[in-house]
Amino acid sequence: NILNKALARLKQFYAPSLAQAPGQAVAPRPDTPKDYAKSAGAGGVVQMIMKIIGNAESAEKEMEVDEQHSQALYGDFVKSTTASIEADRAAIAEKTAQVASTESSKSETEAAQVANEAELGKLGDLLKAQHLDCDFLLKYFEVRQKARADEMDAITDAKAVLSGADFK
Repeated sequence: NILNKALARLKQFYAPSLAQAPGQAVAPRPDTPKDYAKSAGAGGVVQMIMKIIGNAESAEKEMEVDEQHSQALYGDFVKSTTASIEADRAAIAEKTAQVASTESSKSETEAAQVANEAELGKLGDLLKAQHLDCDFLLKYFEVRQKARADEMDAITDAKAVLSGADFK
């Protein structure tokens, strides 16, 4: 990465003996200005870049662990979502089958109900006819009884006449 390239360039520029290890104190500033030369205090910059590189590497490792953890969580989420979808599909299929079965049962019941209503209509017509016959018998019962009695009397008289009786 770019920080490693910068560190390598700084180490090349400054003498390796001047590069300080992390945790060493920074060299004090010179008291008087001198001619321009490579600064002995440049080790602090090298140390700072090395610290930045270390921080970047630890942050990168932490991000990798977080990424793996996130991927595991996402995998679990996908599995649970897939299971939920499959369960919902199975429930939909089951309910569709129940609806079809119920519709079939409903149509059979409606057909039976239509047949029963037709049968009830026929029985109702028969009941009306029987009721009319019964009403006729009740209405003309007395008249028929009197006509029968008169007929029986006429038959008795006819028998008597045929037997030789005289009704004068």
